[in-house]
Amino acid sequence: MDLVSRAKRTIRARGWIRTGDRIAVALSGGRSSGSLLHFLSAHFGMRRDLSLVAITVDEGTGSGRDMSRIERLAEGIGIEWAGTSFAEEFGGSPEAGSGCLPGSCRDLLRSHALTSLARRMGATRLALGTTLDDEARSVFFSVLRGEAARLLARSPHGGGGIPRIRPFLRIPGQEVALYARLNTPGCDPDPGPRAPDPLENEAGRILAEYTNRHPGAMFSLVNLGEALTEGSVPESGEPRPCGECRERCATTCPARRILDRVTGHG
Repeated sequence: MDLVSRAKRTIRARGWIRTGDRIAVALSGGRSSGSLLHFLSAHFGMRRDLSLVAITVDEGTGSGRDMSRIERLAEGIGIEWAGTSFAEEFGGSPEAGSGCLPGSCRDLLRSHALTSLARRMGATRLALGTTLDDEARSVFFSVLRGEAARLLARSPHGGGGIPRIRPFLRIPGQEVALYARLNTPGCDPDPGPRAPDPLENEAGRILAEYTNRHPGAMFSLVNLGEALTEGSVPESGEPRPCGECRERCATTCPARRILDRVTGHG
């Protein structure tokens, strides 16, 4: 079964796209996100009951994000584009955009910023270009580090009440890269701009070696991640707006906790 058929099957099985949806596609300019935008445009963009918008977050100094190039990529596919930045979303915190934050903290801030922008664009779904390899590595590393917050940040429920969809969740990264070369040659190679994390790189090597001997390992990790994020909203109550940024969250806003810590207000 080809990539398109498997991605459509994943969407159907989870009910990820429904009549009336406006889907915000997180577009980093890499192969995975570019492939996702092309896939959704080619196979769902003609539907009159749906609309698409591409959104991008500039993470600041050293991020490597060329916002003009990414905008041109979206326009080339014929999709509306909107961008924001850590500075705009988090009050101009220089630390948030300087690259000094750990990868897990930057992931949470990026997730928070994407959700905020998606809501402003009227989106009902936030689509991510997460591949099988991406998700398996994230789950594996989060378990090794005991980072529950990082797992919850990937919850399909979304931090701000906008459901996340990942059509490529069960498709290997090599297949997505091939799809990108055939359909979106203007994309940069993945991974994204974040500086390499030595511990994460080591975990990635361990996982790759194990997967060579046990090919089903990545699927097992993705299944584990989905099981752990099921019902990730605590029983203590419904999500409520953060007092500072107004994003909805079930507990103290994780993005604000990070910003308070790095700016000395926590």
